Parts: sequence; structure tokens; C-alpha cells
Amino acid sequence: MRMIAICGAILALIGVPRAASADALYEFPVGTWTAGAYSKQNTKQFNHCAAAAKYNSGIMMLFSVSRTYAWSMSFAHRSWRLTQGQSYDIAFTVDNASPIGARAIAIGQNQVEVPLADSSELFQRFRQGNQLRVAAAGQVFAFNLTGTSQVLPALLRCVQANLQPSGSTTVAANPFAAPAPANTSPGQRNSAGQARPAAYRAEAISLAANILGSAGIVGFRIAEGDNGFVDAAWRTDRLFGMVRIEPKEPPALISAGMIAVDAASCKSKFASGSIPATDNNDVPRMFTKCGDGDQGYTVFYFILPRKAGGHYLIGTGASGADEPARQVESDIRQATLRVTGR
Repeated sequence: MRMIAICGAILALIGVPRAASADALYEFPVGTWTAGAYSKQNTKQFNHCAAAAKYNSGIMMLFSVSRTYAWSMSFAHRSWRLTQGQSYDIAFTVDNASPIGARAIAIGQNQVEVPLADSSELFQRFRQGNQLRVAAAGQVFAFNLTGTSQVLPALLRCVQANLQPSGSTTVAANPFAAPAPANTSPGQRNSAGQARPAAYRAEAISLAANILGSAGIVGFRIAEGDNGFVDAAWRTDRLFGMVRIEPKEPPALISAGMIAVDAASCKSKFASGSIPATDNNDVPRMFTKCGDGDQGYTVFYFILPRKAGGHYLIGTGASGADEPARQVESDIRQATLRVTGR
């Protein structure tokens, strides 16, 4: 069940207009979080427990657990202007874990909700994690998970306490009672310990060699991806690059996922963004940048449809100055269009 109003009283308290009103049965502090139990508007029936914290960015993050133990996270900002019901492809990661593709749904002009998987493993990851990174619309938002080790169990106890008066001490699907099976959906990225399909690796290596040759890149060394995420990697003395095959995900989610991966691996100042199209036939493009000066690096990406279905994600990067990668990326993009018959 999707909660239209996650915690209307909390939203009003810290100055974010409500998507739809909810009535507070009671509220309580958990560290720096404000938590409470809520009913639907104009009813006294318990609906959910929620907790919220506001960050220096002005964004408020919320966690909510419903009376059926469905859980979600939400983000709100008073300056956002969203269309209620519209959805957005995002990716998120906790610390260095594999990014997870998800969908954020606008539940008001200032707030989006992200339903979370019925998974005790994911629940523990949020509870024990230090930082959440969310990639959306070509940007990465970081949230310290201070206090989640206390607030998430507190929300479970809140739900349990509010169900007991009605005699409902059990629920049909408690996502936190036992570990859930491993997530194998397209939105779940492979971790470093999981091998990519051999057919993808072979196809990606062949494509990389063809496009590098067509682009006039000399002295390159090519190999299978060695981090469980890319299918082929290559390097010269000054440049590096990658190819990954995405069989199902749409370009927006591919872009968000790649930004999340790069953000999680960057231990310095991080920046990312989309690159505007230069003509009607241009392909989706974006960049990520980690660090500054000689110690930094920049990667330019583009996404191209694959004849066998899905898409190719192709990246070209350089350490230090980004201009060498920017120039070569243009050559590689044009070579890829020729090689793939675009």
C-alpha cells in the first residue's frame, strides 16, 4: 500500500507543504529524528509510523513503515515543484554496496516517495550504514544515516505497539522477520563478487576493440571487466574506458545507476551531470568527476541502443585534465555509431 501522506504533521512542522494531510496520533524524538504514529486524515485508525530528519541542503528525508509493514523512504524540499503522480528513475546505494535501481513517485508538489524492497538485508543495510547516496536527474544527493540504527527499529516497535490494541499482533508479510532471497531484478546491480554473463563480456570486448580501432586510438590494452560491473575495460597511457551491456533498463535508470557507482567509489569531491544534445540524433550523455587537479579524473558516458535489445553504456575517462577524454569521447562516439550501423 502506498502512503499518500507519510507524515503530514512533521512536514508542516518543518515548513514543507503536505501532499495530503495525515493526523498525528502522537509524536516522539529519536535522536535528531522526529518520529510519530499517524492515522489517515479525519480518522482515528492507525495507518503508519514515520520519522523525518532535515539536512543542511534543505532536503528532508523520511522513513515510513505502514500497518502492513510495507516500508519506504521519502524526500521533500519546500522549493520543489513536482507533478503529483509522476515517477522518476533513480538509483541509490548505502556506503559501498551495489547500487539499486528504484522509482521515486511524486506524492505532492514538494515530495517524492521511494517504495523499498521487502528485504531484511536492505533494512539492516540502512540501519548499519553510514551514508546514503541517491542519483537522480543527473545529480547525486548524499545523506548521512546518523541515527538510523535507532530510528528504524523504533518505527517497527511503533507499528507493533499500535497494532496490538486491535488484537493484530501478527502480519502477513513482515519484511524484517527473516532474510529475503537475493534480488535478481534488473534494477539490482552486480557486486564485485558476481560475474557478468560470459556472452556479454565477449560482445563488449569485440565492440570495444572495433570502436577503438575505428576511432584511431593506438596503443590500447583491452581486457574483460574486472570489477563485476563493466563487461570490457581498456586503457592507454593517458586514457581509460569501459563498455557495459544493459539488457533491460531504460537510459534514465542506466545513467542514474552509473552515477551512483562512480559516486560510491569516489573518496573525494564528486560532481556529475547530463550533457545537452547537440543535434536531434544525439544519444543520451553524461559525465562524472572525482577530485581535482592531477589527483582527479573525469569520465564521459553515452548510451546507445543495442540491436539485440537493451543498450550499451560506453565511458571514456582521463586522469587530471578532462580535455583529452572530452576530445577522444567524441571520436569514440562517432566510431561507435559507424560500427553499430547507426
